[in-house]
Amino acid sequence: MGLNTQPESSTGILGAIKGALGLFSDQNKAMGVTENSNPTPIDPYESTLDEREVMELIAQWKRDYSVYYQDIEKGQKLSFDYWVGKQKTDRESQTGDDTQVIDNLIFEAVETFLPIATRANPEPLVQADPSDQGQAVAKDIRVALTNWADTQLLRRKLAKTTRGWLMNRLGALKLAWNPITKEIELSVVNTKKMMFDKDGWIDEKGVFRGEYEAEKKQATADKLMQMFPKKKEQILAKAMGKKGTKLDYVEWWYRGTDIIFTLDTILLGKFKNPNWNYDINAVQPTEAVTNEVGEIVTDAQEGQDSIPGTNHLKERTSPYRYLSIFNTGEQPHDNTSLILQNISLQDSINRRERQIEFNVKRMNNGGIVSGDFYTEEQASQAASAFARGVFIRQPKGDVRQGFLNVQAPAIPGDVFNSLKDGRQELRNIFGTAGSSAEGLKSSETARGKIMVNQMDSSRIGGGVTEYIEQLADSIYNLVVQFMFVYYDEEHFIATAGSVSGIELVTLKNQNFVGLKTLDVTVKEGTLVPKDPLTQRNEAIDLWSAGAIDPINLFKKLDFPNPQEATSQLILWQMLQKGQIQPQQYLPTFAPMGGTPGQAPMEQPGVGGPAVNTLGAGSPEAGQQAPAPGSQGAVEQQSQQLMSSIPIPK
Repeated sequence: MGLNTQPESSTGILGAIKGALGLFSDQNKAMGVTENSNPTPIDPYESTLDEREVMELIAQWKRDYSVYYQDIEKGQKLSFDYWVGKQKTDRESQTGDDTQVIDNLIFEAVETFLPIATRANPEPLVQADPSDQGQAVAKDIRVALTNWADTQLLRRKLAKTTRGWLMNRLGALKLAWNPITKEIELSVVNTKKMMFDKDGWIDEKGVFRGEYEAEKKQATADKLMQMFPKKKEQILAKAMGKKGTKLDYVEWWYRGTDIIFTLDTILLGKFKNPNWNYDINAVQPTEAVTNEVGEIVTDAQEGQDSIPGTNHLKERTSPYRYLSIFNTGEQPHDNTSLILQNISLQDSINRRERQIEFNVKRMNNGGIVSGDFYTEEQASQAASAFARGVFIRQPKGDVRQGFLNVQAPAIPGDVFNSLKDGRQELRNIFGTAGSSAEGLKSSETARGKIMVNQMDSSRIGGGVTEYIEQLADSIYNLVVQFMFVYYDEEHFIATAGSVSGIELVTLKNQNFVGLKTLDVTVKEGTLVPKDPLTQRNEAIDLWSAGAIDPINLFKKLDFPNPQEATSQLILWQMLQKGQIQPQQYLPTFAPMGGTPGQAPMEQPGVGGPAVNTLGAGSPEAGQQAPAPGSQGAVEQQSQQLMSSIPIPK
């Protein structure tokens, strides 16, 4: 069921921005502040949606979603309980007290999985027109996005969103412009506090495709009255006259084009999407024409030219982006999750642990007492003492006749194998079998540990991080759209350059005008898990094959100063070849019978006549070459070797 929109009028969005001085004027965006730094559109942005029809539809949307959400909510609660360890108990396998054995493999798998899947910030790639302007803008946007991702803790928020997806079958991020700090802010949204069109779905870009999406929010009555002054009396009445009362309201997004705020049955406001540069209508100048007799007359008709607004995105969307993986496109939430898929395995693991615990208790505490020697009260005391491991006094008779210790039979090996298989399979489904402490311990060789870890990386990297990278891609593109709309003043980004030190980048949306192309994406494989041990072994293999230079080798080995390490390597190689003396590699080295830094006595075969290593045609030809091992020879060869080393950028 959709909404019928009325034609734009002079009181609508087009009329509000008519005659604006430019594509990026202050009239072309929202100017207020709301709870959680969400933009509050000003009155000229009031939507043309019919108010009565809006409230009727919202009432229907709430009813439809409440029915759909019942099953989803059960799965969300079950996933959360199993994650925190509130798992199903088996009363038939009680161990004799109220303590239930819980071997929480789900928590281990989730918290091992998340750092692997979100190891680094997604690296943005920006391409623009081949012109000087386009290349300069592309470079500045890339620097700005990298800096933004770092300041907004994008990696941690992606991890939190992924945890929300694991438990709620849908993860959500929201972008907002803060007009006070003049910054684009990113927040993680709990999808349990959201509502969706039950027939909608999440597309490949993480955008919701449906009639509506909504977020339940909370603010004080005083704050709501500031946000919606036209509804001040109704808000105050709802709060029973107390401005400090917290009220629940809902932020609705309709098809990405309109934003609606409601407080129960009160329509607080309805506005156009503020995160968009709309077209500007400009009145054409009166056209002068000549009539048949040569007189100049004025054309009575006036027309309007539409100046298109400059935007990065091709369509208006809500500021939400979603992480969805196991979705068939039939509903907003995923059809299942990694936690739900492992609940039966977790229950099986717990049952096996309880079976072992129960059998152990029987082995330690099982026994029979004779009624001929013990009263009922004495038997109870004896059993309690035996459980505590203390001495038992038999009132009379032979102790071998009054008490019998019953040993439980040994647990079959299949029980332990079943437990081991269940734990391994749960880790396999999450892709963390080789990344857990137990998984690494089970691999006997270093190569085996690396291979198992690489299988985990392939499982997570191919199955999950690809979707996280796409989510980051959509976030970056939405950030650039916000730059198009809100960066009407110069924004300065300081970044540390490897060559020129601190670099200052300036961004303003006027710089984007005239660009024909601007593509923003995430470098493929940025989030694919990269184990440090695997990286170091790959670097050693490349070095052994002669396919990598020493500077990059030391970089991959995380040396603090790769260039200094390379210099030491060159000196060491020269020392091994006899091209320098030990004192030149290690000044504190003292030869036999000498002092530190003293050159050793010349040995037979060392030195000799100088050899001209230069070509006959060279300017230095004819000059005597320094003797091997001398200071001059060392400096000459060192310069030749160092000049061949690439300077890191």
